[in-house]
Amino acid sequence: MPVQLVLDLFAPVPRAERESLPGHMHDRVDVPPPTGYAVFDCETTGTDVAGDEIVSLALIQLDRDGREESRYTVLVRPSEPIPEEATAVHGISDGDVEQAPRFAQIAGELLARLGNAVFVAHNASFDLGMLHHAFAREGIVYQPGAVACTLEAFRLLEPLAENHRLQSICDRRGVVLADAHDAMNDVCATAALLRVLLDEGIAPETVELDHAAYMRLRSRGDSRPASEPQIRRVFGLARSAGLVLPDGTADREHVAALVLRVTGVTDVDALTRAQVQDVYDALEELIAEQAELTAAVASA
Repeated sequence: MPVQLVLDLFAPVPRAERESLPGHMHDRVDVPPPTGYAVFDCETTGTDVAGDEIVSLALIQLDRDGREESRYTVLVRPSEPIPEEATAVHGISDGDVEQAPRFAQIAGELLARLGNAVFVAHNASFDLGMLHHAFAREGIVYQPGAVACTLEAFRLLEPLAENHRLQSICDRRGVVLADAHDAMNDVCATAALLRVLLDEGIAPETVELDHAAYMRLRSRGDSRPASEPQIRRVFGLARSAGLVLPDGTADREHVAALVLRVTGVTDVDALTRAQVQDVYDALEELIAEQAELTAAVASA
């Protein structure tokens, strides 16, 4: 890719060009300002938000313009030993948290610090999920004023970038991230990326990524074989579209006919990642048509 195109790819997106992005967002001038931003990151015993626990967390509180107001970080002692595979990621062992407080002991202070600010994280669904379950175990309900996810924001703004890992986005945006998977280092980097969005006039809490459109855009011209989950989704959508046998399973013959019509490929399992997105679109159109027909019959 020519250098100029690379620069254009990561330049602020003018309003007139936003219709081509896979999702939408609002400018700061068009929405009421939030009370502030609570930028959060946690390290955990695993990736199961319902079953795993937080072992370290960091929080930076910013005002509505991204100016730092306070920092908070703490190790947390989980109820079970930290698995070796988790320690291999973040470096926190049982010995490190032996004298650390339980989450119950810091829950009240953490909740007060979070307040009603916009909750911000890189992959917010994970961090917020971990936090919701940690609070719930103590009988506490946490409801942020709004949520902003820097992962989704930069997927929206840079849909064709090679990847959207925190380190990669920081490299592209000139943000220093030393020692990734340290909660405070990660939260500092996330706060810096939030300021990038604010400086570009974007209200980060209004970003909504259209995941289907994002995947279609990234798959355009992608000649790699479709993944097994992508092929399974073809048959799942086919069932929703009514392409089923009497036993309720997907009718492979009818699915193959649709795939042939849309892509010219006779073998569903031979679809490329670009072609499978076209098949999704065709099946979703068929599902919409079925829904309209059902509604018309019901109202007749």
